[in-house]
Amino acid sequence: MNTMTISRLLDRLEETVNNGKKQMFSNMRLVDANTCLGILQQIRNQLPNELAEATVLLRDCDNIKAEAEKEAQNIIEEAKQEAMRLVAESEIMREAQMQASELVNNAGAYADNLVEQSYEQVNSLYLDVENSMRDMLNKVYAKRNSLYVADERSEGEDGNQ
Repeated sequence: MNTMTISRLLDRLEETVNNGKKQMFSNMRLVDANTCLGILQQIRNQLPNELAEATVLLRDCDNIKAEAEKEAQNIIEEAKQEAMRLVAESEIMREAQMQASELVNNAGAYADNLVEQSYEQVNSLYLDVENSMRDMLNKVYAKRNSLYVADERSEGEDGNQ
């Protein structure tokens, strides 16, 4: 694949449209559809990798959350087992209860933190993709609008002659 930038591809598309044969008594032009479709496919191929990464991350978001919850359950289970061992020792019973409670709280906070980080990463990728797409869409609109402006100017010059 040719490593042309999206801007250069849009310029090629604009050039293809501008070079199309103008239809009499209208703003319409005849262009080679295959050429235009080929350029559009090249533009699609140039879209940022963030789109693919965001899609993968979205699919994996539930897996990340499930893993975090499973890890939290394992930590809680380990804390319960540790607490039971400590309870068996009568002299340190109170200390065992306090430590078990702290482990349970820490495990819950750790799991919550993992889930929050996952959501923040997904949100950040969404924002990056949204901004990239918005920039590209604005460029496409600007190019499209410049086609109409350029076409109206050329018609105005034709009408003055």
